[in-house]
Amino acid sequence: MHGWEDQRWTLARVKTLIGRLFHVSYTVEGTWALLKRHGWSWQQPTRRAVERDDQAVEF
Repeated sequence: MHGWEDQRWTLARVKTLIGRLFHVSYTVEGTWALLKRHGWSWQQPTRRAVERDDQAVEF
């Protein structure tokens, strides 16, 4: 997906994608300000998935 193996959308990745698509450069802080201005917010899961295997995650 847009050249990344996982589906995490970090500010750095959004910044890179904006640069690729629109040929403009933002700082990470500027990217966050732009997203907030358009009503976006950061998301975090409220709980861990039941299927999560903590031992597998350690390796």
